[in-house]
Amino acid sequence: MTAASSTHGSSTSLAGLLDARAPQTEIERYLDGLSPAARLDEVLGITGSGVGRLYDAVLGAPTVTVEEFIPANTQGTLIYEGRNSLAVFSRFQKRFHRMPGGVVVGYNHQSMSFLTGPGYFVVKAASGSGEHGKELLFDYTEAPPSEPEGWPRYTPNERGMSRLVYAHMHDYVRRVCRGVVVGKAYKKGVDQKQYFSLTLPA
Repeated sequence: MTAASSTHGSSTSLAGLLDARAPQTEIERYLDGLSPAARLDEVLGITGSGVGRLYDAVLGAPTVTVEEFIPANTQGTLIYEGRNSLAVFSRFQKRFHRMPGGVVVGYNHQSMSFLTGPGYFVVKAASGSGEHGKELLFDYTEAPPSEPEGWPRYTPNERGMSRLVYAHMHDYVRRVCRGVVVGKAYKKGVDQKQYFSLTLPA
């Protein structure tokens, strides 16, 4: 065993693995070995700039497919618990629904939604080309085909306060492990230096 792998092996938390600059495969193995509740606690415990470090740490991870992210047999709304890299209002949920025909739509459920709007987006498969060719895309520039039953009323992301948060935005999303992804926001192709993690609670 090398000194580096010995250091990583003694790191008993996701934060410790990030501090030790553990490889993507080791981070995945560690998180996959936890219960869903423990995994959720570990990922939500990574805050601020740590979320960006997690995104960087899993560069080269296998592409997360739309089918893995929200299985074809999913009924109703699938909720992922989120943590972003902002100093305040960092906890949120992204909620997802597979529409008839297979299109997956999502929205942001958070405490400031009454100001920012729901921030609808469409989930798209990795393009296979370019800088983000291996990453799942959350496309805020495309309107959903309809509103899933029980969801907030759709409003365009270019309207009102929504435009300050969601307009012209693309999120690029990397796989961390089973049930966990981490993403980075871009607007009009410009890196916003804002990151988020999403974790299935069960």
